Amino acid sequence: MKRILIIKMSALGDILHTLPAVTDALKANPDICFDWLCEQPFMDVARLHPAVRQVIGHPRLRWKKNRWSMQTLREQLSFYKALRHEKYDLVIDAQGRIKSARVGWLSGSPVVGLDKDSATDSETRLFYRQGYNVPRDMNAVERVRKLFAQALGYQYQGEPDFGIQGHRLDNAFPEYTGAWICFHGTTWASKHWPEANWIDLLAQAKQEQQMVLLPWGSEQERQRAERLTTEAQWGVVLPKLSLWQLSGIISRCAAAVGVDTGLMHIAAACGVPTVSVFGSTSVALTAAHGERVINLASSYSCSPCLKKVCPLNEESPPCYAELNATRVRDTVRELSGKHCE
Repeated sequence: MKRILIIKMSALGDILHTLPAVTDALKANPDICFDWLCEQPFMDVARLHPAVRQVIGHPRLRWKKNRWSMQTLREQLSFYKALRHEKYDLVIDAQGRIKSARVGWLSGSPVVGLDKDSATDSETRLFYRQGYNVPRDMNAVERVRKLFAQALGYQYQGEPDFGIQGHRLDNAFPEYTGAWICFHGTTWASKHWPEANWIDLLAQAKQEQQMVLLPWGSEQERQRAERLTTEAQWGVVLPKLSLWQLSGIISRCAAAVGVDTGLMHIAAACGVPTVSVFGSTSVALTAAHGERVINLASSYSCSPCLKKVCPLNEESPPCYAELNATRVRDTVRELSGKHCE
């Protein structure tokens, strides 16, 4: 059995984009055994694929806080000693960053990844036995699929299969089955759907008595969720949950609405009817994949601008004007096979 270590350290969406490549590889060669190394906060995402034997949590974020302490140095020595003991046949760096390439090199096993024209950090080539060319303008999912196919010597075809099996996920909170779930949190300010639109969507759901869930991952997101549900007088702010617990809830929802964020990709991969809202970022590069997905992209003149902050209106980017709550609600109903009144 060929033992492969995947290195895709962060973030949530990037890790999720790698799952179909695992499915492709196993279809081509069922004797492959995959381990996965990622940063500790994202271990539950790597666990979503049932073929991943072991997920190795990297404490990079914690080590950064005390980079030169003796405790950190001792932990690093122990961590990489254990990693080298695994003796993988191949390490695939699917991240293309210095932080991931260095970890691959420290594993002591042969490392491959994106070549200098494809990787985010061109210096990664110094750590690789071989680099492969994958066009930068490909969708994120297809980029990883192409990298794995070249590294492991097979051809892939068809729609991406994330391999997620709903029955394996956490089955807590059955009372939320059939709800809509709204992913309002994201990183860039420009990717946020204006709060007025979220409030309008919640108000429309209230008219139909449709339960709506709002998850959160930070204090800022929790405060936004509370603000939205208070203004709309509708919606359930979820408690603090692990990614594994939240994935279980997502898999049993009737529909999902989200901005360009990792959780939206989990919903799509689970087969939940998913409507994504894209303004500043590109559908061509990071669209959600799935049989029941509609990615709504703005036709505004400067969209996608790929800027973290909108230079025209920081609080309410004009590219979202046409992507209002009614359009999103109608798209959800269309996707889930229901008709609006």
